[in-house]
Amino acid sequence: MAILYPNSLEFKAMLAAKKTFFADFFATWCGPCKMESYVLDDLDKIMGDKLDIVKIDIDKEPELTDELNITIVPTLLFIKDGEIVSRYSGFLPLERLQARLEKLIGNKPPVEAAPEATYDLIIVGGGAAGLTSAIYARRAGLKTLVLEAFAPGGKLIKTFELENWPGHKNVSGSQLAYDIYEQAMALGTDYLYEKAEQIIDKGKQKIVVCEGNKRFAAKAVIIATGTVERTLGIPGEMEMIGHGVSFCAVCDAAFYRNKPVVIVGAGNSAFEESLYLAEFATHVTILARNDQYIAELITQQKVKDNPKITILPFRESLEVVVENGKVAGMRVKNTKTGNEEIIPASGIFPYIGADPVTNFVKDLGITNAQGYLQVNEDMSTAIPGIYGAGDVCAKVLRQVVTATNDGAIAAQSALKYIRG
Repeated sequence: MAILYPNSLEFKAMLAAKKTFFADFFATWCGPCKMESYVLDDLDKIMGDKLDIVKIDIDKEPELTDELNITIVPTLLFIKDGEIVSRYSGFLPLERLQARLEKLIGNKPPVEAAPEATYDLIIVGGGAAGLTSAIYARRAGLKTLVLEAFAPGGKLIKTFELENWPGHKNVSGSQLAYDIYEQAMALGTDYLYEKAEQIIDKGKQKIVVCEGNKRFAAKAVIIATGTVERTLGIPGEMEMIGHGVSFCAVCDAAFYRNKPVVIVGAGNSAFEESLYLAEFATHVTILARNDQYIAELITQQKVKDNPKITILPFRESLEVVVENGKVAGMRVKNTKTGNEEIIPASGIFPYIGADPVTNFVKDLGITNAQGYLQVNEDMSTAIPGIYGAGDVCAKVLRQVVTATNDGAIAAQSALKYIRG
């Protein structure tokens, strides 16, 4: 298997020649793309010379990217005899990608060894909090399993740069995510790409039920599932997610190069992402509910000093305007004057908060009215043996550094519980 970097003409020539290959459309600034690149390097070693991997940098080949309607990176294309037989947007772990490629070239997919069913500790969530818990648990000798439905690293891989990680003036979010992941794996952590659907408390044993009724048992569980971005709940939004409505500027900013975009929100995320988007877009308009912004003052000043960013207070979002199947703007209402207007935009980025991922434990009585886990100082919940860590917990500050703090405390508390 060779890893190739063809240009647009060479790519089309491969299609015309009826070749079978795998294509990864990526961007150098995309966190999940970097995580996928590590997977492709490993895949190259495993599958030998069975199949070519083609990597296309969307910034170098924008016309080809538009022609193939690629609006999310990474986008993975499975091409057989010159025809695209399937596509996948987002991160794919090694075992799932290898199985798909073996099937593509006509070989039997690799048979994965059945995962063990019983552990000392199960961690639900593979972000900064969950992976830190795994590091501390493995160093203490606990047999540990991490369950994660998406790419390891959580929101870290959606963060372009951190300027508040101690010891570094700035650090890449995706690089930090991969470093923490590698450290946890090097210590012997088991890691499975599974979505937890329920936790059953059986006293000294906890059962985590995943999709397809897969079940894993442990003496203790740490819940570190984080949060998911809140939607606006307006017409045109849901059908355009991934096609003009995005929740990750770092992931999708380049798709709006030389185009206007709109951000909804007035917190740190909204203001910080506006600065990043301004590097690509012709103009960024921030829509706020009032003129009291909750972003840090230093960030507010940077936004005000940027000539490519405009803040419009007292605006209520009414509708995502769609023309010819594409986002064309946002219809808003001025709550002071009552007037409505349409703000032209090719991309909409809602940053209006997030909700905890706790539906799978809502019947356990360990969450508050907003769905966040209620935890004590030692990260324990009301159920002995079940702990919380990171953004999923009710807390004052949600940052990477506080997530790793929670993860360390939760692992130590689980260790004490397990060892009696």
